[in-house]
Amino acid sequence: MTDRHTHLLLDAAFKPKSRFSTFWNMVGSLVRRYRNRREVYRLLEFTDSQLADIGLRRDDVRYAVRGGAFDDHSCELTRAALRRRSRRLLVL
Repeated sequence: MTDRHTHLLLDAAFKPKSRFSTFWNMVGSLVRRYRNRREVYRLLEFTDSQLADIGLRRDDVRYAVRGGAFDDHSCELTRAALRRRSRRLLVL
């Protein structure tokens, strides 16, 4: 009985999405990437000390803004900040 119930749940979870919902998911993803990219550009206005407070350097931000207009480089900034934080913890 449990196996059958699990099987039914899996069938419901893997229903293919409609083309309409797939299209709107793609549009939403592009809008989110564009907004994130704009926010990354705003980081270039910060002073070096402000960037250091959030664990970044100006070079990290410049590196993140390379690429296309709809690329989301906020993940790259997160990785850079985490790398720097882990290096600091290793030194301590």
